[in-house]
Amino acid sequence: MTTTETTTDLTMPARPAAYPRNSLGAWSLVLGIASVVLLLGAITGIPAIIIGNQGRRAVRAGEADNERMAMTGVVLGWISLAVLAVVIVLVIARFLAGGPDS
Repeated sequence: MTTTETTTDLTMPARPAAYPRNSLGAWSLVLGIASVVLLLGAITGIPAIIIGNQGRRAVRAGEADNERMAMTGVVLGWISLAVLAVVIVLVIARFLAGGPDS
């Protein structure tokens, strides 16, 4: 054996790459919570859905490891949009039934 072979046997393996896209899942969760708690509806609900789906894509590509966080943001975004749709339907029904004074 030469010294070159001996030193390569003693080298440590490379560290695995960091997960640089975990922030997508975190942002999706923050936006989803804000859309539900602060009743912001489409203002933060739609970005929560979009960013959460990007985060889930990053998990499938092996670039992140927080799929549950991203999925929670997506679900909360959809819930806020559903609540917004119900409110819009109720307001329209109220005006069609006789206006705001009835």
